[in-house]
Amino acid sequence: MIDDSPLRIDVSHPDPATALLSLAGDLDFDTAEELVDEAERALITEIRTLRLDLSGLYICDSSGLSALLHIHHDAREVGTDFEITGVTAQLRRILEVTGLDAVLGTTPAEAHS
Repeated sequence: MIDDSPLRIDVSHPDPATALLSLAGDLDFDTAEELVDEAERALITEIRTLRLDLSGLYICDSSGLSALLHIHHDAREVGTDFEITGVTAQLRRILEVTGLDAVLGTTPAEAHS
């Protein structure tokens, strides 16, 4: 977990083959690299699924979107499934407008309540 940032990342393993990164706060220019670094640490453990829970995000700017794409690419490179859950209505709209919803594949926040 990263405590000294506007973005909090909690890492857990719901099962041995899955890493869950739960995000809270702002995913933006100042914090995107932290998320990429945390995801890369998870990917080197040879998990089968990397899941990001975005239900706690307040802000996601273009740097945040770029980080999500970067992680998606890295996961595919090593043969790891990549899932995004907890997508708020506001973030879903941003993903739809940019076309990233089709690339990333997402699950709405209400589906995990």
